[in-house]
Amino acid sequence: MSTTRALLVGRRRGRAVGLVVGFAGVVALVLVAAFVAESVGATTAAAMTDRLLPPLVFYAPGPLAAAGAYARCGGPACLTVGVVPAVVLGGFVLVGTLVGVPGVNGGNPALGDVTVSFAAIGLSSAFVGYCAGVTAVLAADMLGFGGHGSGGETDGGEGDADEA
Repeated sequence: MSTTRALLVGRRRGRAVGLVVGFAGVVALVLVAAFVAESVGATTAAAMTDRLLPPLVFYAPGPLAAAGAYARCGGPACLTVGVVPAVVLGGFVLVGTLVGVPGVNGGNPALGDVTVSFAAIGLSSAFVGYCAGVTAVLAADMLGFGGHGSGGETDGGEGDADEA
C-alpha cells in the first residue's frame, strides 16, 4: 500500500519541488535566451534556441514525469511538469506586456491559443511519462529489485518525509 501511496501522492516533496522548479527555470532560461537572441539579431544563438526550445517544451515533460514517478515524487508533481512550459510562456508574456518590452504582445489572441496548446501537449506528454514511470516502478517491485523506493525507506507510514 505504501508503494501505491508513494506513486499517487508522493513520498519525496523535496525532489518533487526540485523537479518542477528546476524544469521551470530551464524553460524560462531558454525562453529568455531565445527572445534576447531574436531581439539582438544573433542568428547563431537564435538558430540554437529555435532547435532547443521545441524539444524542451514538447518532448521533455514525458521523460521528466517518468523519472519523477520512478523517484516517487507523486502524480501531482509529475503532471505539473507538463503544464510548466505553458505557465512560463504565459508569465513571460504577462510580464513583458506589463513592463512594455518591445516584441512581446500580450494582446494577440493567438497567443492564448498557443499557451493552451502548450499546456495540452505538455500535460498529455507528462501523463504518458507518468504512466510509464509507474509501470517501471511496479515492474521493478514485482521482479524484486528497486527496494520499494530504492532510497532506504521503510514500508511504514512515514508519509511525505524528505530523504537526505
